[in-house]
Amino acid sequence: MEKFIVFTSNQQNFAVPITDVEKIILMAQPTKIPDTSSYLLGAIPYDETLLPVIDLSERLFKQATTITATTKVIVAEWNQLKIGLAVEDVLSVSNFEEIQAEETVDDTQGSAKYIRALFKTEAGIVLALDIDALFSTENETELIALINK
Repeated sequence: MEKFIVFTSNQQNFAVPITDVEKIILMAQPTKIPDTSSYLLGAIPYDETLLPVIDLSERLFKQATTITATTKVIVAEWNQLKIGLAVEDVLSVSNFEEIQAEETVDDTQGSAKYIRALFKTEAGIVLALDIDALFSTENETELIALINK
């Protein structure tokens, strides 16, 4: 049994392993960075460094998240660095049993390599994300350059 943080983005339920999450914070207005990808909302100061804030809905669905009082930033470990994932709301910490998961099949992954598993719940399907696989090589370079400034 593994624990996951369950949250909503683009009105869908997603999960990330709790071991990949450092903290959940309220959304703060990030400083916009010119000439960056549309899903990069900007950066906020965090632990004496810059934390890039990614609009997860924009990254996955090309639809911007509407910032509300419930919008949160999940501070997550990504390729041994920290990034912030802006999500509509954080719902719970949940345990998912192996039998609830349907592993994604390599043939169907295609561009969605970041989908780690699908969990069937009473409330519907929860997509488990692999944070390390969210970005292409070009996008990774952009984020690493921003973090290291």
